[in-house]
Amino acid sequence: MSGCYSVKLLRSHGEAEVSAGGSVFRITIADFELLGIEDGAAADEDGLSALEEAAEKLSCIKKSQVYLSYRALPARKLEQKLKKAGFSEESIEKTVELLIKKGYLNDEELCYDYAVAMRDSKRFGVSRLRKELYGKGFSRECVEDALAKAFEGYETEDPILELLAKKFPSLQAEDRQARAKAVAYLYRMGYSYDDINNAIEAFGRE
Repeated sequence: MSGCYSVKLLRSHGEAEVSAGGSVFRITIADFELLGIEDGAAADEDGLSALEEAAEKLSCIKKSQVYLSYRALPARKLEQKLKKAGFSEESIEKTVELLIKKGYLNDEELCYDYAVAMRDSKRFGVSRLRKELYGKGFSRECVEDALAKAFEGYETEDPILELLAKKFPSLQAEDRQARAKAVAYLYRMGYSYDDINNAIEAFGRE
């Protein structure tokens, strides 16, 4: 036996403070109710082990909130940070599930927001955005859905013409060397060769 439980409810914080076996455990009210702990009841090793897991989970949740307070993160990136911070796989899994359920993690929405922001501010095309979004930790399915939505009905010629006017204002379509440089640059920005060549021809007519 490990003595008795001493319980202090901190409902304004959604937490419970449980003392047992010479240790103090801070856990969520939800886990406190799930564990069925009663003030003054005898504590045993199994109960202490469950309290340790619940306390680590709450610590994991709070660490996640710190990370997310700096900037929004994809679930995979958050998992990597939590793993690096030393949390167990079980705590990380439960924390991420909870944050998704509560709406604090939404990869689909975040991925789309990133795609639109980089499309509009940096004038990236589809292939460059795909690379950038994968680099941020989004899944293939999430990235492809976001790109399909972001480029539905979107005309790529305008941003290409914008980039040409900014980077190659005096470009002549018949100047092969200058054209090759422009094509290489626009391809790195994520546009297809067909779209690039069509835009260059249009740029030469303006």
